[in-house]
Amino acid sequence: MQFLDKIIWRVVDFIILVAVVSMVVLITLQVGSRLFGHSLAWTEELSRFLFIWTVWLGLAAGFRSGQHPALNLLINVMPARLMLAYRLVPTVSAMLLFAIVTWQGWLLLVQQLRFGELSPILRIGMWVTTLPLVIGSFLTVAASAINAFIVTRGDDAGIEPSTSQEGLSQ
Repeated sequence: MQFLDKIIWRVVDFIILVAVVSMVVLITLQVGSRLFGHSLAWTEELSRFLFIWTVWLGLAAGFRSGQHPALNLLINVMPARLMLAYRLVPTVSAMLLFAIVTWQGWLLLVQQLRFGELSPILRIGMWVTTLPLVIGSFLTVAASAINAFIVTRGDDAGIEPSTSQEGLSQ
């Protein structure tokens, strides 16, 4: 299971890297083409599509490493009995939210495939922009669950949460 987990997140990281580097190249090409008086419209649309991929996959990667928004103000003054609930309530809430986003994104993806909706310039299926929403939100649900399990398990073993999260990147 850990092997599959490692492969999935390496693929996600690779896609993010390729998308970011591609965006830099495309935007540079766009600016350069404007200097010569002929703007390449397709570079803007493709950059936008790549940006959507980086946002949704980056969101999932952030939740995987526990870098999601959290309030740590009360951690030092909270009784140990409430600590587990304090960590699980936001995690369960995020999982519920992104499960709903996954489902609604899936319905939108199916609709776009059914109607054959195309992008205005590149003339590719608009489902290409909805697919990262579905994949990213699904991975966010899984990442939240994995992160909550690792942090909770680390607490039971006497390991600090930051130590257990460092093990994720190894």
